[in-house]
Amino acid sequence: MKYLNILIIAILFWGCSSARNLEKIENHEVIFVLFKKSEFTSKSVNKPNISQQVTIGNKPQKMDWVNYDYNFNDKKGIKSHFFLTYSDYNDFDDFDNDVRKKIKFKINKSFLKSNKNRIITNDLISQFGINRIRRIFYNARTIFLIDEDEIKKGEVLIRQVKYDYFSEE
Repeated sequence: MKYLNILIIAILFWGCSSARNLEKIENHEVIFVLFKKSEFTSKSVNKPNISQQVTIGNKPQKMDWVNYDYNFNDKKGIKSHFFLTYSDYNDFDDFDNDVRKKIKFKINKSFLKSNKNRIITNDLISQFGINRIRRIFYNARTIFLIDEDEIKKGEVLIRQVKYDYFSEE
């Protein structure tokens, strides 16, 4: 009986704890997302070779990008899809003028542990639903993505990404 009471208290605490964490995230203009490969997520990378380069002002430019796809089903079984995209520039105008590069930097891995309450994970998306997470992304001024596969030698690569989604009709 003692263990059952402890288990119930732990489950209640965990549920309340994650709800408080999401409320903290909702109130920030800067959002962090941890990308982890799963049955709901995928990643596609475009690393062009020289024949795929774009020439602007007689100088070749590479158009590198990384697309992080998320596919979830809501409680009613309706599919929801959104993606976060990293590219060096926001759009082709910025690319043409070589201005406003997206932010990309490395920090110590301890950031993940000290900020775990501020990072959106696959578990949070599953727990709270895609619609609530979409509102958070839509209201955020800046979204940073941490790709779990790129955590190496105690360093974490963080990229500024752009949020977009497909709507089902």
